[in-house]
Amino acid sequence: MAPTGRASVLIFDHQPLLVRGLASLLRDEVGVNAFVSSGRTELLAAEMADFTPNIVVLGVTGDMAAALEVARTALQADDKAKLVVLLDPATDFEAVDLIRLGISSVISRDASLDEVVLAVRQVLAGQKSLDGEMASRLLAELTVAVRRADHGQRDGGLTKRELQVLTLVADGLPNRDVANQLHISENTVKNHMRSVHEKLGVRTRTEAVVKAAREGLLGIG
Repeated sequence: MAPTGRASVLIFDHQPLLVRGLASLLRDEVGVNAFVSSGRTELLAAEMADFTPNIVVLGVTGDMAAALEVARTALQADDKAKLVVLLDPATDFEAVDLIRLGISSVISRDASLDEVVLAVRQVLAGQKSLDGEMASRLLAELTVAVRRADHGQRDGGLTKRELQVLTLVADGLPNRDVANQLHISENTVKNHMRSVHEKLGVRTRTEAVVKAAREGLLGIG
């Protein structure tokens, strides 16, 4: 259980050096109780119950599906906790999905420890934050979305990557070939298609393709 009187931060990441360095900086420069997670998603809920953090710093590597899984796990464990997500630069163009979940801060894993500390300070002050590169990418994505809306195009709530996957599936490619073309794992393709099914309200790949074609979604990702 975290000591009372000071804000507490739980740091979840698979890189021990980053975790220890960030914990030390947060204790010394921000004056918070900083705790180190095991970095295992299946233990995160129990760790949050034990430490009761005000903020959770989530360091995520890999695809957006992994980032969303960890973020949802944390929010389900404590929906009052504020999340600062360190996102792999290869997937940060899809960060809008995290913003939709209500994440307080999204920054690149390439950011310096000082930048992460600044993000934690801002979240403690009740602010939301994005680093400069992330903000630029999100602005570009929103600009494209506005243009689509102006021209009567819709994306069905699908992310850019989900639209890319769905378009390749509509072309008749199996999951393995979709994964090869997009340089992602086959399991990630399955996760994206599961999300597509949920968002479009369908059960099968065929139904997803038919509905997407009917709504003009294919090929706009």
